[in-house]
Amino acid sequence: MRELAALAAAALLAGCASGPDYQAPAATVESNFVMPAAAGEPPAAFWRGFADPLLDALVADAMRANADVRSAQARLQESRANLGAADADKLPTLNLGAGAGRARQLVGTELVTDNYVSASAAFNWELDFFGRARRASESAAAQVQAGEAGVLAAQRLVGAEVATQYLAYRALQQRLVVAQESLVNQRESQRIVKARAELGRGTPLDVARANALVESTEATIPALQAALERTAFRLATLSGRSPRAALTALAETKPLPSLPVVPAAGLAAGTPQQLLERRPDIRVAERQLAAATAAIGVAKADLYPRISLVGLLGFTSTRVADLFDADSRTGNLGASLSWTALDFGRVRNRIGASEARAQQALVQWEQTVQLALEETEGALSQYTRSVQQAARLENAARESAEAARLARVRYEAGAADFLTVLDAERSLLAARDALVQAQQGSLAGLVAVYRALGGGWALPG
Repeated sequence: MRELAALAAAALLAGCASGPDYQAPAATVESNFVMPAAAGEPPAAFWRGFADPLLDALVADAMRANADVRSAQARLQESRANLGAADADKLPTLNLGAGAGRARQLVGTELVTDNYVSASAAFNWELDFFGRARRASESAAAQVQAGEAGVLAAQRLVGAEVATQYLAYRALQQRLVVAQESLVNQRESQRIVKARAELGRGTPLDVARANALVESTEATIPALQAALERTAFRLATLSGRSPRAALTALAETKPLPSLPVVPAAGLAAGTPQQLLERRPDIRVAERQLAAATAAIGVAKADLYPRISLVGLLGFTSTRVADLFDADSRTGNLGASLSWTALDFGRVRNRIGASEARAQQALVQWEQTVQLALEETEGALSQYTRSVQQAARLENAARESAEAARLARVRYEAGAADFLTVLDAERSLLAARDALVQAQQGSLAGLVAVYRALGGGWALPG
């Protein structure tokens, strides 16, 4: 035991936990980053700002049933199990055994047959002098934290995608309405042109032009209907619903949701540094870096010996009734040391590989930070420009409607030819369609902003 104590003391002096101690990297934001710094956190459930119960239901279904979210949750469960196993490696192991048999042996000149029974309990406890188990537990704990952030990251992306696809579906419905309403007006113009031609006040060219406009507008309707179905199927996949159930839920034509009111101070985005702390994907990358750094310590621990306390308590007897008597007992207690003295560089190469993986994790974290800043800047810029575009196109659509009305009045009064009416109605259809797309762009731009800000998500209950 004195030798064992001396060995333990020498190991403690040799160097505690192996490998580098982790320090979280610090991200710096350049001065030309122009993200607004309005105080406050982004809303937790931003989609509720659109005041649409069906959208709320679709997002709720996606948070529960979406494949990406469920996969992230399964990875989290795996990492928690790995952490439990790593923590258990720091504890002693106890192996229980029992047996029974018959033995024959020559005693003098006589062959003697004996029955015997046995029971034993052996334990082994590796003393973590060099931090192998501690570093493994650190790495596993960091992977659990990365898994938790991974669930949040999956929810962020899925929630934003559901909202984006839902807005696209409502926009397609409105574009279909615009096309159908334009078709009604164009057919009325077609009727008037044909009537004037029959009275000798129009030309076959006017009739052909009116027919062509009606046919071209009708041709847009099947494409819009196909796009509606594709978008509904996409929403079904995202929310875990069947395609038929999604089509049924979305069958009613509804207008695009209104753009939520944004305070005069701007969107609640906080500072760039708060953004970096809030984004779950950055948290995933940082925790994976922590896990990779701790794994270096696990690899470096192989440079040192493994020291374990070992013990055995056993009982052997020829009769079951006497098995646990004092005379049947045997046991030992001691220490074991194992050390690979000749490994031909295997340990050094494993250490080099773990250090390379940590370097990869650092580069991945740096790239994630850069992409987060890029995404946020782009989303804010796109949202601002799309709102401005929608305002201009609203004016254009209003003026186009007035121009089409005047052109029709002048044509019926004989003050203008049908080509003027034709151009005005084409311009009106294009302006109304562009307005709907711009309104969708504004709404989708706001969703992209909230996705980029990455805040307010919570693990599902």
